[in-house]
Amino acid sequence: RTIRNDNSSRFGKFIEIRFDPTGTLVGASIETYLLEKVRLISQAEGERNYHVFYEMLGGMTEDELDQFLLGDYTAEDFKITSCSGTYDRRDGVLDTDTYEDLVDALEVMGFT
Repeated sequence: RTIRNDNSSRFGKFIEIRFDPTGTLVGASIETYLLEKVRLISQAEGERNYHVFYEMLGGMTEDELDQFLLGDYTAEDFKITSCSGTYDRRDGVLDTDTYEDLVDALEVMGFT
């Protein structure tokens, strides 16, 4: 989450379009890159880190949290998720509700 957008994009695209001397299109390329790598280590007040961290901590069962040695922790216990002091989404969506969507997406991608 950023101050402007609860679900701001962390990716960008650079599009290069090439023309010959007569102005005819001869090619193009698109490069995708990660934006704001610094967001992993710090956020401004009112912003959150990547949603996945909050969704996992809020949505995993007690057994799952214990399996990953997270049973006694919340988002407030980690610098990566607590440095801004913001834990909830502004749009009212609960991380516990979106955790199942995360699990489904990981399964589709072959992560188990």
